Amino acid sequence: MKRMLFVCIAAGFVLSLWTSWAIAQDYVGSSRCMTCHNSVNPNTGYNIWEEYMKTGHPYKLNAVSGGSPMYPDNTSPGVPAPPPGTDWSEFVYVIGGYGWKARFIKADGKIFTTTEEAQYNLETQGWVAYHYQEDKAYNESCFQCHTTGNSPDGSWNAQTADLGTFSEPGVRCEGCHGPGSDHVANPSGVKLPNQGRDLTHERCGDCHQRGGRTNAIPASGGYIKHHEQFNEMMASKHGTGLLCGTCHDTHIAGRYPEAAGEGLKAITKECSSCHPDHKIYVNGMEKNIDCIDCHMSMASKSAVGKQKGNGWEGDVKTHIFKINTDAVTKDAMFTEDGSAVALDNDGLAAVTLDFACLGCHQSKDVTWASTYAKDIHTNGIRTMPDYVGSQRCKTCHDNVNANTGYNIYEEYMKTGHPYKLNAVNGGPPTFPANTSPGVPAPPPGTEWSEFVYVIGGYGWKARF
Repeated sequence: MKRMLFVCIAAGFVLSLWTSWAIAQDYVGSSRCMTCHNSVNPNTGYNIWEEYMKTGHPYKLNAVSGGSPMYPDNTSPGVPAPPPGTDWSEFVYVIGGYGWKARFIKADGKIFTTTEEAQYNLETQGWVAYHYQEDKAYNESCFQCHTTGNSPDGSWNAQTADLGTFSEPGVRCEGCHGPGSDHVANPSGVKLPNQGRDLTHERCGDCHQRGGRTNAIPASGGYIKHHEQFNEMMASKHGTGLLCGTCHDTHIAGRYPEAAGEGLKAITKECSSCHPDHKIYVNGMEKNIDCIDCHMSMASKSAVGKQKGNGWEGDVKTHIFKINTDAVTKDAMFTEDGSAVALDNDGLAAVTLDFACLGCHQSKDVTWASTYAKDIHTNGIRTMPDYVGSQRCKTCHDNVNANTGYNIYEEYMKTGHPYKLNAVNGGPPTFPANTSPGVPAPPPGTEWSEFVYVIGGYGWKARF
């Protein structure tokens, strides 16, 4: 009993210290970070501030100052106008607009839902409804992953109470690294709060999940919902060994690779780094097919999903990786009510072939895809038809051809090509009349019974 009391007191003391430390930290704003990190970093070899400001995170929430928000060069085409029938002066923020879609925050702190043209989709350059005519307050439960330094206390908007507050719009430096006041005061002596795994994995999981850090993957409308990469990883064998930072450099633009500095890539590790033997051969030849084309198919939807022939395509790549090679459609990928991705007995998910294959092979079906997908890395793909033999050709071509004016089969069988290799059946091969004089005997001292083929013998020579 005494020991348990001691443990509880000690734990409470440690928690008190941690809470005091956490409270002591203040958010200083990304402009303070820029003062030291706006030059080439000797560890990364690039300007961290400059490259990060080309990624999508800083533009999760964008202030409206009488016109469309600005985005970095070579990234978003932008949001050309507010919802039809409105004016920019009615809005204070745009949610997103960098990668997939844009939604609009009114001056009263509410999300615009009034008409069926409330969300702008970048891919289609068109408008769709968003929670049509619902009263949607832009509160902390919404903006916690769109902002830096969010808190449920107070209100960022003077017209509507209890919305919560934030220190900066967008996910800026401290949004991932944690509040930086102590670090700014003593850069060499105090590290930022989030380091190592907490920064490269757990912090990502704060926002890139729905419903908690579990392997349950919410879905809707026949697609995986967006920003669920953490859930997907938990439903994948990769979730036990890989961190987000294993493959991603989040300081580099990934949605728009052409925006990144010369030689820089957001994806720092290729699949082949760990899977060097997983290649695909087509008709015996190695093909340069990108692993992610199949294993990270567009099975998730942020703004736009569409049917492509017999295939389906969302607008976000999945992190499930595993492919279900059975001849089943996407209905088998989701639970009966369509609200989540179905899991196997080991708690793992898999993507069906109408996402993995038929997005490209649109005229085919899952039965066709399944014949190739099973053991594809072992057996490869054979697209060439089977050989049927010249006797099958003869059935149609052993008569006068209307185009050539002669019997193609008959004439071809007088040429030398059919006799490049000739079977031996106890005697010399036979050749067409008025052609080769033939091979009268096998090599001296031998008999025909010793041989199975004669090479040539039609035109110049014979070998045995």
